[in-house]
Amino acid sequence: MWSLMRRAYAQTTIPKRVVFACVIGFIFCLLAPVNLQSYGHPSNNEVVVFNDSYLRFTNTAVQIAIPVLLADKIGMMQLVYVGISTTVATQGLKRILDKWEIWGTQLGERPKGPTKRHNMPSGHSSMAACAVYFVCRRYGFVHALYLTPIMLLTMYSRVALNDHTVTAVIAGALIGFLMAAIFTSKRIA
Repeated sequence: MWSLMRRAYAQTTIPKRVVFACVIGFIFCLLAPVNLQSYGHPSNNEVVVFNDSYLRFTNTAVQIAIPVLLADKIGMMQLVYVGISTTVATQGLKRILDKWEIWGTQLGERPKGPTKRHNMPSGHSSMAACAVYFVCRRYGFVHALYLTPIMLLTMYSRVALNDHTVTAVIAGALIGFLMAAIFTSKRIA
């Protein structure tokens, strides 16, 4: 087990440009929070509701299914690294940033009101994005054709339902991309 863990990590090469872009983008999201008064009533659009109830789980299911079906032990271990690091980073940042106020906007406040906390970054967006990056980097970018639209729809749904601000879903996606970039390698056939 320990040797598999070491091999899985040793195969990764960190794409510095991707990491840099994610960090700069995340900082921009922190410095440009969205005015909460610009949000209206939550959407009851059927596509948004269907996505939030069912479709948003597709990316994570694919992220788990491909390495299992291919019996890719290194991929499974890297998946564990990506999943744990994305969850820890997202949930940790939610708690750290909850009370921060930038330009008169509290980063933790959700559009649904002051009783709703932990807005920044969006966990749904981070998990959808880490799945896209993991699958595409490890198994080929052809998977982006169906995973990216689901990720974008998940991000849109979180905003349309007033569960997150626009900057929170973008920040969440950037955290997901960042963690997957750090812990994922291309598959060696």
